[in-house]
Amino acid sequence: MTTFRSRRFGRSVSFGVLALLLSSATGFTQEGGGPHGESAGDESGATLLDPIVITARKRPEFDLDVPVSTTILPGNSIPSTTLDPAGDISRMSPNLNFTDAARPQDRYGTMRGVGPLGNPLNSLDNTVGFAIGGVPTSSNGFGQPLFDIERVEVLRGPQGTLFGRNSLGGLINVIPREADGEREFRIDTQIGSNGYRQAEAKAGGWIVPDLLAGRAAFLYQNFDGDVPNGIIGGKEGGVDLKAGRGSLRFTPDETLVIDITGSYSSDDRNNAIWLLRESPDFPRSGVDRTPINNRDIGQGSIQVKKEFEDVDLVTVTSFQDIELFTNDDATDGFIYGALTGLPPAAFTGTDGGSVREKDRIFSQEVRLGSLEGSPFSWVAGVNYFRSDYNISRDFESDFIPTLNGLTNNDIVSQTFAVFGDVTIPLAERFEVSGGLRLAHDIQDFAGRFNSRGAPGLVPSFDQEARFSDTYVTGRAAVSYAWTDDIKSYFSVARGHSSGGFERSQGSDAPMGIAATPFAPTRGWTYELGTKAQLTNAISLSAAAFYNDVSDGQLLGFDFATNQVFIANQDYRSFGFELQGNADMSNGFELSAGVGFTESRLVGASTPVLPASVDGNRVPFTPEWTANLGVTYRLAGEDVGLDGDFFAGATYQYVGARYPDVQNSVKMDSYHMINAKIGWENERLGVNAFVNNLLDERPVYFAASYSPDVTGVIAGRGRVFGVGASLKW
Repeated sequence: MTTFRSRRFGRSVSFGVLALLLSSATGFTQEGGGPHGESAGDESGATLLDPIVITARKRPEFDLDVPVSTTILPGNSIPSTTLDPAGDISRMSPNLNFTDAARPQDRYGTMRGVGPLGNPLNSLDNTVGFAIGGVPTSSNGFGQPLFDIERVEVLRGPQGTLFGRNSLGGLINVIPREADGEREFRIDTQIGSNGYRQAEAKAGGWIVPDLLAGRAAFLYQNFDGDVPNGIIGGKEGGVDLKAGRGSLRFTPDETLVIDITGSYSSDDRNNAIWLLRESPDFPRSGVDRTPINNRDIGQGSIQVKKEFEDVDLVTVTSFQDIELFTNDDATDGFIYGALTGLPPAAFTGTDGGSVREKDRIFSQEVRLGSLEGSPFSWVAGVNYFRSDYNISRDFESDFIPTLNGLTNNDIVSQTFAVFGDVTIPLAERFEVSGGLRLAHDIQDFAGRFNSRGAPGLVPSFDQEARFSDTYVTGRAAVSYAWTDDIKSYFSVARGHSSGGFERSQGSDAPMGIAATPFAPTRGWTYELGTKAQLTNAISLSAAAFYNDVSDGQLLGFDFATNQVFIANQDYRSFGFELQGNADMSNGFELSAGVGFTESRLVGASTPVLPASVDGNRVPFTPEWTANLGVTYRLAGEDVGLDGDFFAGATYQYVGARYPDVQNSVKMDSYHMINAKIGWENERLGVNAFVNNLLDERPVYFAASYSPDVTGVIAGRGRVFGVGASLKW
């Protein structure tokens, strides 16, 4: 195994380094242009790319200058018709994989082979962070509805220095449109197959000129579902989504900006939980009740920016209220019928229950930063984070005795942190940058279990416990500018994923066993990259990486024994990303990306695991991911008509993955094609769209019940329709 890993690592790193050199060599063939490739025209008439400004290091910077592998998605690049925004983000971002286990608390990401080794252990065990406007949420808030978005920043590698706990693998930072005074009034509507309906409205502008600006956006989506239920009839996979956001910006003078934002979303779904993969009628559900998978999120924030003579002061106060409710049947009749030989109807009313979760999150951050034009760029601050989480579970099961009972647990988590990050130019072409974060976690657990009287279980069990941890995360990088538009960097980062208590106590409490905290996960990431923004309207980036992770957090299930197990396991991963964008003069825009990740579990297995997992692949980590997008816009005046015609399509590929550390069953690779065509002028627009053109359902999760019986959680099939827009 060691020889295999060494050879694969050598080949992959060599390929990645070669790609970096090739991208740099391509850049040397171009002549100057403005710093950072400012938008302009060259002698051929090609349109040059505007510089991309991001906030990956809590201050506005050109993406070219940030020594981090990034994917920056403009808001209009994410299909407005998407019902699964986190999935679309992941499929457009090399080496990012989205896992959707149907229930809202079980949606999460893995990046470059770093992520939960199974389901998240509690609401803060997300490993790949998710933030709205730079404010992180818990795993319960992962993959929120996307509407009225400026851009999405996908940041690879540990981001704990500036974004705090549990961004060990990376971070997805969603940037909503701001209330900046720009006038916009727009309504978009779509209607399509399987009852798909959508309406989105946006309004923005000055309320009091040059003093108070406002912006509001609303989104409604409905989908009737596309998975027939063979037991009770009807369809599953439906969506009923309502969301809104409002923001105000107060600018009393040139040095002070106050932003107040509030949002609310109600996302009600009836996702199919388990489907028999071997069924000739796949997908077909065999549960005896319509699943309920609901999530409501309310959040608000106040951000104050004040520019002093020498520094910028920023304070961000945020509150989030997340509520989740699920009620489903865990014994699909077709799965258990195939497993036992009994008719599917024999498994009605035998297994199921409800889970209600509440997560109240408060965060306060105060930071100082350098002014634009300072000799070196820096930011420093303090942060306080608190999560008050409760889970109430009422479950009955004929197959898993330890699930019979009522569980009510509270987990209060607090983190106190101080951080700083600085970039210093050295000589003419070199730059060094780095940051540190010192944090202290406290987690208090109070658990209560009451049995329904199942044999072998204690009548009741109460427990209180505390976990605390102090740790340092950080990052250091050196960058070299080959030209104004081409930079290479090497970085080393230390990541951390907090320890604590499993949210439902697994099978311990029913047996009268006190829950013990799981250990924190720690990791080192090494990255070599190049970014180039070229004067022929082409931007390129490439990065090679190596991750060394200790005590990866693991929540698994052994279907052979119906046992839940919690463990820690070391793992390693390495690979590369290649990305490129081109804005051509003939109306075409192109984007492409490819990612490769080789990942392995390493070291002795924890005794609670059903079998040795050394050498197995890390769960939910595809070896290859790829995406390709093309859009074309034709000015109507070129053909004697009003307005513009447009067409676009994206192709996305996700390689095979495994759902567990045992590598018990392989989830096949899949392909996704989305397309849209239409016409619009300054006021009106019409379009036609299709999502998942190939009707190839992605498998997000799988479980092997036997060699011939596999349960899967699958995404939706093809959705097509037409739409119209009105602007004034």
